[in-house]
Amino acid sequence: MWDRSGSWAVTRGYSMAPVTVVPATGRLAHLGRLTVHRSIFTLRFAAGYATRRCEGSCCVLGVLVDVRERDRILAHADLVRQQMMPGQDPDPTQWFAPEERPEPDFPSGRATHTRAGTGGCVFLDAERRCVLQKASLAAGDGLNLKPFFCTVFPLTVSQGVLRVDDEDERLRRAPCCGTRAGGPQTVFDVCAAELEHMLGADGVADLRRLAGADPV
Repeated sequence: MWDRSGSWAVTRGYSMAPVTVVPATGRLAHLGRLTVHRSIFTLRFAAGYATRRCEGSCCVLGVLVDVRERDRILAHADLVRQQMMPGQDPDPTQWFAPEERPEPDFPSGRATHTRAGTGGCVFLDAERRCVLQKASLAAGDGLNLKPFFCTVFPLTVSQGVLRVDDEDERLRRAPCCGTRAGGPQTVFDVCAAELEHMLGADGVADLRRLAGADPV
């Protein structure tokens, strides 16, 4: 199987220790039910860490994408190319791996992954910025080309289990979303926007209640 970074792996490598099962909401509604891993409630982040401080550490290996996301990106290839910098491959036929695999975590049930080279994901520019996000902002009409699992990182869903992806040592050191034992911030502090993008406002409220972190 591919892991969420886009690498091919025999297993996901995650320690599955779920604590509860809830109705899947928002952009995960297609799953029906969602298992919540204990990392959502227990992991902590250092003071000052925020996903808006992203430095592209999670983009080094590419990402797993729904085939519908791939098709949407390819349909806007001209817009994407306009945002690329010298050294990035402008050929859309080289942006994605040719293989597809069944992937029940995605709405279509099928996935592929973005290609990556020495500089990281094919869509990562020299300034460590995602050209898919830049292209979406440039379009200015609500277009969203950035893949789901890029948008919600460091959150991930694997085999129907919601968790924080902190398996890679490089990511644990990142000032945007690296975890820190004993840190003062929770996932609700650092990943508020990502949780809402994934679960919707009502789903996040339910998760907060489960965590005993209901907003005042």
